[in-house]
Amino acid sequence: MSDPINEALVLYTGFGSSPFPRAKTPHLIQRFGEAEGSALKGRILDLLEELQQPIDGLEKRSKKSLTERAIEQLQPRHPELDDSGLKALAWTYAFGLR
Repeated sequence: MSDPINEALVLYTGFGSSPFPRAKTPHLIQRFGEAEGSALKGRILDLLEELQQPIDGLEKRSKKSLTERAIEQLQPRHPELDDSGLKALAWTYAFGLR
């Protein structure tokens, strides 16, 4: 069974259904219930905070974007994240760079 964090990331950020990221706590509560929805929101906020940490190797020349580097740095520490969760995080992070 996959970790619900991936579905929660998509619901919470609005990835794929909103023109920009937005915190949709009611969607988490409706889908997962009060207790699990709140716990998932905490995990999401922790992941978003972790993405804000300094990125290793920025002094090296690379054709990769800052978003790609941030996700590559985060991914090995969070094997529970699948493609949908990583895409929702990348979209939210990239939007914040604007």
